[in-house]
Amino acid sequence: SELFKALCAAGAVSAENAVDQSKVQLQRAARTDKGVHAAGQVVSLKMIIEDSKIIEKINQHLPAQIRAWDYVKVVRSFNSKTMCDSRIYEYMLPTYVFMPPSPEYAQIAQNVAFDERCVPDTTDEDMKAKREFRAPAELLEYVRNAFQAYVGSHDFRNFTVTKGCTANNSRRYIHSFTVSDPMIIQGGEWLSLKVKGQSFMLHQIRKMVGLIIMMARSDIPLRLIDVMFSSARVNVPKAPGLGLLLECPVFDGYNRRANTQKSEADSPITFEPYVKEITEFKQKFIYDNIVDTEMKERTFDFWAKSTQVFPEQYLYINKECEIPESTLVVTGVSMPRRRRIVDDKPAESSEDEVDTNDS
Repeated sequence: SELFKALCAAGAVSAENAVDQSKVQLQRAARTDKGVHAAGQVVSLKMIIEDSKIIEKINQHLPAQIRAWDYVKVVRSFNSKTMCDSRIYEYMLPTYVFMPPSPEYAQIAQNVAFDERCVPDTTDEDMKAKREFRAPAELLEYVRNAFQAYVGSHDFRNFTVTKGCTANNSRRYIHSFTVSDPMIIQGGEWLSLKVKGQSFMLHQIRKMVGLIIMMARSDIPLRLIDVMFSSARVNVPKAPGLGLLLECPVFDGYNRRANTQKSEADSPITFEPYVKEITEFKQKFIYDNIVDTEMKERTFDFWAKSTQVFPEQYLYINKECEIPESTLVVTGVSMPRRRRIVDDKPAESSEDEVDTNDS
């Protein structure tokens, strides 16, 4: 990894241990898959710290989009993964995804055979109108209440992959799920969602976001969320991986114990002293990248249209909150690939996803 190479080059890892990071017990607190940003991460390792400028030297060997902020001494038994209490993830999304479903796409879904459908391109004029959309107060209230419904201990079996998932291993505890005030970025309105949980399953956050988007744009009663916790398996769409980032791992329990007990630990594990620098870092290397990519590739727009042009798996999004038998997941059956109308080629799937199934 880039970090391990920098640690070795800076002298934080000895030459004899530089051949294998397992020799210094390098461990990350949280995992992120390819393409998912991380604003704050904690790694644990056996590190040489005699040099007072070691952090500066490590950063000299890192690319600009990767920064080391500090190091702290910890107890000898410390493991950043197992001693992490919870993780905070952020999801950035444009508010135009909450716009009501388009009659045009409903007509395509009704009149064109499934394997012959294509997702129409959005004209520049229509895209401009979407970026000028501003979420009304009642919509924002609905969205906040909807995400609040995830808080607590629930069975999230419908929010992860089918394989290997049962009621015995799909229960997760969500500490909080907050929604920011709208932000205008490059002319478009965006929301920042922040979720804090003990651990998350593969695709869980993206599916949690995807369900609320589909519910909000059709003003579906919030009781559907409870149905998702108790129903048979259905396919909940993953919101784009583009908007997802790891905010930071949390070590409250370890910090409390280290503060009350005599130990070799010298400081709490916290990002608070570097909030200003991290905020600037996120703006430059993460937020701007997300918005620029959305402006160029229209990732959220294509996702929103796809779920309307191919609605068969999502017919449980209805005012009665009833689960049609046709939407129940049948393992081993694959759906036809979705296509763009411009080139009639299969749309590439995204696996830019978190995987923090640490329980």
